[in-house]
Amino acid sequence: MSENDKSAPLDPNDPLAFEEPLFDPDDTPPRGVRVPPPPTHPSLLRRPQPERVNKHLSALILGLALLITLLAAVLYFLPSQSASLPTPTRQSALPTVLPPTAVPTQSSLTDISATTASEPTAQPIRYEGEVPIDLVAELLMQPPQVLPPQGALYRAQNPFTVAPARGRSQIIQYRIQPGDTLEKIAARFGISQDTIIWNNDGIYVNRLLPGDTLTILPEDGILHRTRQEETIQSIADKYKVSPFSIVDSEFNPLLRNASPNTLLPPGITVMVVGGVSDKKPVYWNPGITIQGGGRNSTVSFGGGPGSCGAQPNTGGTGALVVPLPPIYTVMRGFSPYHTGIDLAAPIGTTVFAADGGTVIFAGWSNWGYGNTVVLAHGNLLTLYGHMSRVSVSCGQVVSRGTPIGAVGSTGNSSGPHLHFEIRVGEVPQNPESYLGF
Repeated sequence: MSENDKSAPLDPNDPLAFEEPLFDPDDTPPRGVRVPPPPTHPSLLRRPQPERVNKHLSALILGLALLITLLAAVLYFLPSQSASLPTPTRQSALPTVLPPTAVPTQSSLTDISATTASEPTAQPIRYEGEVPIDLVAELLMQPPQVLPPQGALYRAQNPFTVAPARGRSQIIQYRIQPGDTLEKIAARFGISQDTIIWNNDGIYVNRLLPGDTLTILPEDGILHRTRQEETIQSIADKYKVSPFSIVDSEFNPLLRNASPNTLLPPGITVMVVGGVSDKKPVYWNPGITIQGGGRNSTVSFGGGPGSCGAQPNTGGTGALVVPLPPIYTVMRGFSPYHTGIDLAAPIGTTVFAADGGTVIFAGWSNWGYGNTVVLAHGNLLTLYGHMSRVSVSCGQVVSRGTPIGAVGSTGNSSGPHLHFEIRVGEVPQNPESYLGF
């Protein structure tokens, strides 16, 4: 290019006038490539500049990289900080620390949820489209279903030890409350009715008076007190248990180092867990007295102010009926520990004579029956207890179906009902053997 061309003015209307000239070594500055001056042509001002585009693109890529790095860091550290997160809104919650093989139960999750919910926690970071952390954790907590090879022997892993609830460890003296029965007391303390009978001399199963006390053992068995020198083996044989069940029992700490042949001195009390006795339940006999025979016989029923003394035994038809209208409910049946049948009904429900006979007791009984009526029917007696009122009097002869009183809850009673007994002589009988209830 000539010097005239270099000095000639540029035409601003010529777009080629601003094009980059061909590389000329003479035009190159000593320290790098010559940078052309900023363009001033209007058409070029609207073009995107390569340097600016690259700069914005680099900044955008760098921002995205930082965001991805931050997200990865949060996801990486999030599991180790799950204890500080607030309790999820789902039903289950995660424990703070779990053993490697532990599978938490529903109860443990509930306890831990109640503990962590009361502590102040930081709010978790949520991202658009994120899977709830509690759902992921719940899925991870489910044990894998791995089946052993067919025919292989394996031992199941169980990291938990389930201990039974600790019962009583002491013998207590229980004071009988109004409405108590042998069945209710046994159920309350988790022992059998036989255990109560075996460990309480002089108890009448059909006569538990409020205020009396009963010895209650912590478990079923016998409380044995030596009256003379006895070996542990002989005590075990008497109550049909192993001698080691006596030696190893937590209730006999003084026998911990004993052997079956150890001789115990008189006056030693031994708890025989699981022991059984031949002792039978004892029924209260109110004092039934029968004199003579046939139509000239007399009968009396003692046991309280309501006793009528000796009365003629006129006999009955022998065909008994249920002494209540058909609105009753059988609340308790006959058993070796219950001498009759309890029929629940509203207070005031009319009580009828089960058969024709003579009134030999009418009034209050001192033995837990409350207001009571007893009828003599020849070879058997019927008793009606806990009534709210008595509608007959001593010596009165009634027919089958005659109203004799009303349902109540007097005496040793836990609620409105009629206690109905059938006795042959002095022996209680099961009423369901005579009637269909």
